[in-house]
Amino acid sequence: MKKHKILYKTRGRKKMKLGNFDLNKTHLGDCMELAKKLPDNSIDLVVTSPPYADTVSYGHKVKVFNSEEYVNWFLELFKEAQRFLKPTGSFILNINDRATNGERSTYVFELVYRIVKETGLKMFDRYIWFKKSALPMPGEKRLNDRIEYIFHFVKDTKKFKTYTDRVRVPYKEVSLKRFKSKVHGNDIILPDGTTKLSQRGSSKPHPKGAKPITVFRFDTCSALRGLKHPAPYHPQLPEFFIKWLTDEGDIVLDPFMGGGTTAEVCIKLNRKFIGFDINPEYIKMSEERVKNSIKKYKSNKNLKEFY
Repeated sequence: MKKHKILYKTRGRKKMKLGNFDLNKTHLGDCMELAKKLPDNSIDLVVTSPPYADTVSYGHKVKVFNSEEYVNWFLELFKEAQRFLKPTGSFILNINDRATNGERSTYVFELVYRIVKETGLKMFDRYIWFKKSALPMPGEKRLNDRIEYIFHFVKDTKKFKTYTDRVRVPYKEVSLKRFKSKVHGNDIILPDGTTKLSQRGSSKPHPKGAKPITVFRFDTCSALRGLKHPAPYHPQLPEFFIKWLTDEGDIVLDPFMGGGTTAEVCIKLNRKFIGFDINPEYIKMSEERVKNSIKKYKSNKNLKEFY
C-alpha cells in the first residue's frame, strides 16, 4: 500500500490533502484522468450518479455518449476504482437506462457485467430506487417508469464496512404483530420433491428497528427548489449510503459532483469529500453549496475539525 500525505498546515489552520488533491473541494477536469492521480487504497466510498447514456446535455464541454460508446468510456473509471478504493470501501452507482424507438436499452446491464468481468471489483448487491414522484410515461403501451438502478460494488465482500444499525427503520404495526406468532417456513423437502411446512418459535424485533429493504423510496429533486443543475439527485440517496458505509472523517469521492449534493451531505455527516467535474459552472455551484452547507451545519461537533 502506498503511503500518502493527508494533512498539512497553512496560515495557522489545518488544511487537508489526499495525494495532490485538496480535500473538501471539487476539482475541475475529466474524472477519468483525475482518478488516475488518486493514491492507492485511499477512498472509503464512491457515491455518484453520472450522466446517463443518450441523455440531456450538461453543457457544451461535456460529451454525451450514446449507449454503444458509454460502456467503454465509463469502464475506465471502475478500473481505477479497483486501485484507489480501500479494501473496506464501497462504490455506489446510481444509473438508469431509457427506451428509444420502442426498445429498452441494455447498456446498463452490459456495463455491470463488464465491471465484474474486467475490473476485479465485485458486485455486492443491486438496489431499486422507487421514485416517489415521477412524470407519467406517454403512450398506452408502456407502463409508468418510476425506478432507477443502484449498484453496490466492493473490492472485498468480507472486509467492506457496513453499519446497519444506523439506517434501521421503524417496524410497521403488522410486522410487530407477526413477531408474536409462530414462524412458518417451507424448509423441509421430502424425498418425493414436495415440502413439509415447518414451524419454529417466534423471533423478536430488533430494538433499533427493522433492517431496510433493497427497494428505496427516495424523493426526486422535484421536491427541492432553486437548483440550477439539470439532473441532481436528492440528498436522501447519498445520505443513506454515507451513513451505512462510512465513519466520521472518512473520505467520500463523487467523480461527477455536479451541483454538490454529495458534498453537502458529507458536511452534514462530518465526512471529508473529493469531487470531480468537467463543467466550470458546476464547480461554481458546488463551491457555493459547500459554503452554505458549512454555515448551515456549523453546530456539528466535528465540522471544524474537517472543514
